[in-house]
Amino acid sequence: MKNKKFTYYVLFPAVILVWGLIIYKIVVKDGDYTVANEPSGIQKKEQSKVENEGYELLNNYPDPFIEGYPQAEENFDSGEPEVAVPKTMKKWPTIRFDGYIINGTKIKCHMTINGEDKILQMNEKIMEDYMVSAITPDSVEINSQGNSRWFKKL
Repeated sequence: MKNKKFTYYVLFPAVILVWGLIIYKIVVKDGDYTVANEPSGIQKKEQSKVENEGYELLNNYPDPFIEGYPQAEENFDSGEPEVAVPKTMKKWPTIRFDGYIINGTKIKCHMTINGEDKILQMNEKIMEDYMVSAITPDSVEINSQGNSRWFKKL
């Protein structure tokens, strides 16, 4: 062991010195650290609170994921209160999407409408005002007089 002298005379005193400094810093706390609150010559500016200030998001940018998606229309406030026109909501039938069928290039969907099983393809009418507008592997879109709903597979 030729490095035994180096270990006893150099490394042990260095380790003892480092640990001694760490313990000294922890045990003896120096009270000279004071935090100045504020310089006496500088005064804070009073922040004024603004009430009735509203922000409106402009969502008129294109959707990067869906091409041809319709843009949001800009709404300008004319100053007149809008009168809500009550819509006559049609009651949708009970529709359940059971699955889809692929036969070559034709895609059809199997649906249960008011307890009756039907196999329909795109742009085919379900009832008087209800039409299948899109078929995906997990959902189907039904349109009725401008209103559309997606029905997911259970």
